[in-house]
Amino acid sequence: MNRPGLWLGLALILVTNAFVLTGVAYNRSTEPEAVIHLTERELNLSFSVEENTGISLLLVWHQPQSGIYARVEGPGWLDQAKLESLGFDCSTPLTDLEAEWRYRKALPRKAYVVFEYEGKGWQNLLDTTEQNIERIAHQIERKERSPEVLKNAREELDRLRNTGSRLVAVDAGSDPFRLRQLYPDRHRFIVLPAEVNLQYVPQTSNKTGIHHAYLFGRISELPRPEIHVPMTHRSLLEKIRNEEQQAGRASRYSSRWEKDQEPRYSVVVNYGKRREPWIVDVQLLPAPKRERTQNKS
Repeated sequence: MNRPGLWLGLALILVTNAFVLTGVAYNRSTEPEAVIHLTERELNLSFSVEENTGISLLLVWHQPQSGIYARVEGPGWLDQAKLESLGFDCSTPLTDLEAEWRYRKALPRKAYVVFEYEGKGWQNLLDTTEQNIERIAHQIERKERSPEVLKNAREELDRLRNTGSRLVAVDAGSDPFRLRQLYPDRHRFIVLPAEVNLQYVPQTSNKTGIHHAYLFGRISELPRPEIHVPMTHRSLLEKIRNEEQQAGRASRYSSRWEKDQEPRYSVVVNYGKRREPWIVDVQLLPAPKRERTQNKS
C-alpha cells in the first residue's frame, strides 16, 4: 500500500470538505439576502439517477419575450440601453453592413438579474400571451394562420395560468446592492448572478411594413439552478418522486406543464451572503378539491 499517497488523498478530502463548509458558513453568516416562498410550479422535482439517490429542485423562471421569442414585437426591457449599462459595446450602428456580423460575435457578460415572484412581471407575461392570442385570431380572419395555432396558443395560456412558474426576470444590472435598493422586498424579489447574451434582430419587411433592426438580451442559465434538498425535508418529496418514476417518466425533472395538475408542495428558500440558496422548509399542499371529489365517487 502506498501510504504517502493514501495520506495525501485523505488530506485533500479534508481540505476540500473544510473549504466547502467554510463557504456554506459564510453564505449563512448574516441575515438572508432573500427569503422566498415558492411552490412546485417554480421548483421542479428532480429524478435520481443510478449514481445519485439525492433529491434536488430545479428553479424554473421566465425571461423577457423578445426577438424570435417575442409574442409582441420589440426588445422588451432588456434592450440596447440596458445592454450598454451592462458593459456591452453597442457603438456599431444597426444600419451598418457589418452590424450583424459584429454583434453576433459579442461574448456574454456577467450581470445580476432581478427575479420577481407573482408580481407585475408575471401579470405582464399573462397580458402579452393574451395579446398574442388576439393577434393570432386576427391573422386567422385574414387566412394567414391555421385555427390549430389559435387552439395551441389558448392551451398554452391555460397551462401558464394554472401550472406555469410565476417567477419572472424583471431587471438586470452590474451592482447587486443597487438592484436591492431598487427592489427592497426580500420576500418577492431575488437578485442572482447570471450571464447575459447580446442578440441582434435584422431589419425585416412584410405586409405590415418595415420592422427596423434592434438589439436585445437573453439571460443564460443561472450558475446554480438546482437546489439540494436536505435530509430533514427529503422524505416529504420521495413519495412523489417514486410515484412518478414508477409511472415511467423519462425526463430527469418532473414536469408541471400539464393543464389540470396543481402543485403538490411548497418550499421556503433562503438566499445567503453569496446569493447561494438553501431550503429551510418543505410542506405538502392539500390535495386539489377535484381529487377529493373523485375519491368520493
